[in-house]
Amino acid sequence: MHRASLLSLLTLISAPLASMALTNITVDDTLGNSEQNLQIVYQPEGAWSPGQACADCEAHVDTSKVLDGTWHDVTYLADNPPAIPLSANLTFNGVAIYVYCIVTRSPTNPFGNSDMTFYLDGEPVGVFQQMPNEDPSYEYSVPVYVNTSISAGNHTFALVNGRKGGLTALALLDYIIVS
Repeated sequence: MHRASLLSLLTLISAPLASMALTNITVDDTLGNSEQNLQIVYQPEGAWSPGQACADCEAHVDTSKVLDGTWHDVTYLADNPPAIPLSANLTFNGVAIYVYCIVTRSPTNPFGNSDMTFYLDGEPVGVFQQMPNEDPSYEYSVPVYVNTSISAGNHTFALVNGRKGGLTALALLDYIIVS
């Protein structure tokens, strides 16, 4: 009898714990995530280009190395800064976020300076900065921002490319994972 009571107690305790397991949800830069109805919103409208279809973009990456063969490309021009920030925004419900980009350190065509600031619920929470170093190759699935200590609930995330007073900066967003 004692053994049966212990088994019942363990079942009661483990059932809620099993339902609390985190699930990773991948949000493609272009396709989003249709199961969770999540989509990245780019601002200002028309500033970000779907890289795989961009004839004017200087970055030419290997589509076989990016999620679903898609990425979004934007360049912050230091000598002609935009009126509003160049941002990629995602609203999600979760406790963690992982942001993956393609990066290059090319000195020209494209100018591979990375200068991204990250915001969670309107507050700055991190930066990713990487200067060119003469290496024209591309690195894929680079985790430019990771936060695994977000309070549970609904959140708004923003990646902002470039900053006032900074250098010209390139951002090539591939995908975001939320948990």
